[in-house]
Amino acid sequence: MKTPRIIVSLSTLSLLSSIAFADGLGPANGYTIFTIESFQANNTDCTGRVAVGGPATYNNFGIGSALEDSNGTRDDLIVAGNLTWNNGQNFNGNVQVAGPVTMNNVGMPNGIVSDDVSIDFTAAETELMSISSMLFAATPNGVVSNTSGFLSLVGTDSEINIFSVSQNDLSPLKGITINVPQGSSVLVNVDHNSLHLKNFELVLIGCSSTDILFNAPETNSIQVSQISWKGTILAPNASIQFNNGQIDGALVCRSIQGNGESHHAPFDGQLPGDDDDLTCDCTQGEDCDCSQFLSLNLYD
Repeated sequence: MKTPRIIVSLSTLSLLSSIAFADGLGPANGYTIFTIESFQANNTDCTGRVAVGGPATYNNFGIGSALEDSNGTRDDLIVAGNLTWNNGQNFNGNVQVAGPVTMNNVGMPNGIVSDDVSIDFTAAETELMSISSMLFAATPNGVVSNTSGFLSLVGTDSEINIFSVSQNDLSPLKGITINVPQGSSVLVNVDHNSLHLKNFELVLIGCSSTDILFNAPETNSIQVSQISWKGTILAPNASIQFNNGQIDGALVCRSIQGNGESHHAPFDGQLPGDDDDLTCDCTQGEDCDCSQFLSLNLYD
C-alpha cells in the first residue's frame, strides 16, 4: 500500500499543522451544526451540538437531546452574535452567547446561559476553508457513474474511498448509492457551484452516516428538502436552505435557514493524510520554489 504524503510550503506549515487532516474537521469536530455566519430554524430540532458564527434565531427549537447530560460542563449552543430563541429546550448543556440574548420559554435543565464564547469564528473560517481545499485536491480512487439520474459511487479501498463528482454527474440527480468495503471511510469531492438535494433516497452499502464526508469548497448554495440525507456536508462557502427533511450527519457551512431536522452523527472516519506528518520536500529553505505555494501529493 502506498504511503500518504502531504507536501506543503514552509510559509503555510505552521498553520496547516494545527488544522488539517490529523484533526479531521478542526474547529467543527463533534458539532452537528457549525455555521460561519447565521443559523435560523423553526419548528424543528438538532439533537447534537450547535456553533453559530453570527446571529441565531429559533422558534420552537430543541438542542442536544441525543447527548449525555453534561451537568453544566459542556457548551451545546455557542453563538458569536445575537441569540433570539422562543420556545424550546437545550436538553443537556450550556448556552454561550457573545451578543444580546432574548430567550422566552426555553428550558435549560442541565446547563446555564453565559457569555464565555470559546470559538474564534474568524480563525475557524480560515481553517475550514483550508481543510476543504486540501481535501478537494485528493486523488480519486473510486468510480463514479450516472445512469438515468441515479448516481453510483463504487470504491474498493479498505480504508479510504475518494470520489470526484462533477456538474455532469449531478444532472439529473434522482438518487445516490455508495458501495464501499465494510467499515471504510468515504470522501466525496463535489465540483459544482450549487446543489439541489430533493426527494430521493441515499443508499449506503458498507458504510454508515458517520463514515461519509461530502466536501464542496466551490459550492455557494445548497437546497435540501424532502430527503433523508446521510453523511456530513462540508461546504464553508455555502448558504443552506434546509426544509422538510432530515440529516443523519452534520452540516458545516456559511449559513442555514429552514425547518430541517438534524440528527447527531458527525463524521468520525479517516481522511487522506490522517496521522501523517506535514513535510516540505524542498531542501533549500525559504528560497526554494515550493515556499510560495501549497501542493498535495497524497500517494508518492
